[in-house]
Amino acid sequence: MKETPLSICEKQCVIQAVKEGQRVDGRSLAEQRKTCITFGTEWGCCQVLLGNTRVMAQVSCTIQVPKSSRANEGMLFINVEMSTMAAEHFEAGRLGQQGIEVNRLVERCIKDSRCIDLESLCILVEEQAWEIRVDIHVLNHEGNLIDAATLAALGALCHFRRPDVTLDGREVIVHQLDERDPVPLTILHYPLTLSFALFDQGKIYALDPTNLEERSADGKLVLGLNAYRELCTLQISGDGVFIRKEAVLSCANVAASRAVEMVEMLKKCLAADAAERIKGKYDGLVSSVALEAERITTQSQATAYFKTPVHNLEENADEESLSVPKTKLVKDQGIVTLETKSDVSSSESDIEMEPLPPASVVKKRVYEEIDIGNDSEEEPVMLITKELT
Repeated sequence: MKETPLSICEKQCVIQAVKEGQRVDGRSLAEQRKTCITFGTEWGCCQVLLGNTRVMAQVSCTIQVPKSSRANEGMLFINVEMSTMAAEHFEAGRLGQQGIEVNRLVERCIKDSRCIDLESLCILVEEQAWEIRVDIHVLNHEGNLIDAATLAALGALCHFRRPDVTLDGREVIVHQLDERDPVPLTILHYPLTLSFALFDQGKIYALDPTNLEERSADGKLVLGLNAYRELCTLQISGDGVFIRKEAVLSCANVAASRAVEMVEMLKKCLAADAAERIKGKYDGLVSSVALEAERITTQSQATAYFKTPVHNLEENADEESLSVPKTKLVKDQGIVTLETKSDVSSSESDIEMEPLPPASVVKKRVYEEIDIGNDSEEEPVMLITKELT
């Protein structure tokens, strides 16, 4: 399915707002959307929320034969999955041009910068080594997939723990997680990507563009930097976009300062995750369900409405609002349940129901329509009323 084309009015509105130093969502040109990082119960599971863009990464490992060219190193593979759940124009099982761009940039930023010590993944030279695989799943696309995917992949790699191994001669013994503590990966530095949307032939740039801004921009500038302000990757895309070196340096300064802040935020989230695991009160991705509390409350209101007696609703129809039960989320062993606390003291059994009149008093009226057979355009209808006692 093709993507819905962007109207001229929408594009001109975005461009005019950027020229005036404003954005549609109220941010400044150098301001990034709110970022939220959460980790799953399994090692190596990381979910990133960048505004409304949601990406999840999962790391796994297997023992394989190393490459002959690098016999003393392990292997790192990065795979990006984009389904129709993220956007209607994505095709299941096919990346497309945008998916290939995201996959290549994440590989260039993480794999080619050698942020992971691959030599530490070697078990036996030329025989066995660890193969690390990062699967990135795009859950919702609202712009700037590259930055969200890179942050999710890096967070998953930092959070991952591989099983410990020992050697008995030439025999490799892989210990279970309950036998020995798993071993984290050796991270040498923390590279992240920062994307800028270019407007007016590169004279104006906007950090962390949304999907609407990406489609309205002339091009895009992607910078990969680490916490040491070192440049790891650089890409300029767009049709006929010319950008001055002063603009590139200005974007690099903004991206470098922002990369330091994001790395510090990632380290704090990892430390908080480790502290929660030690306490034994870790909920994982269940904590993100709190964002859906408004929907759960709406559902509880509908349930309470249908449980209310009909005659009470008719009497209180002219009132401004009805009493809404209070709800809260209860997390128990990774399962989210909903508890409802009603302020109404009376139960259904205590409600006084109006007595119905005896059956002998009830009169039933039956209306029959009889066609008198007139051929005129408006056929009159005679109503005959019968009273049954």
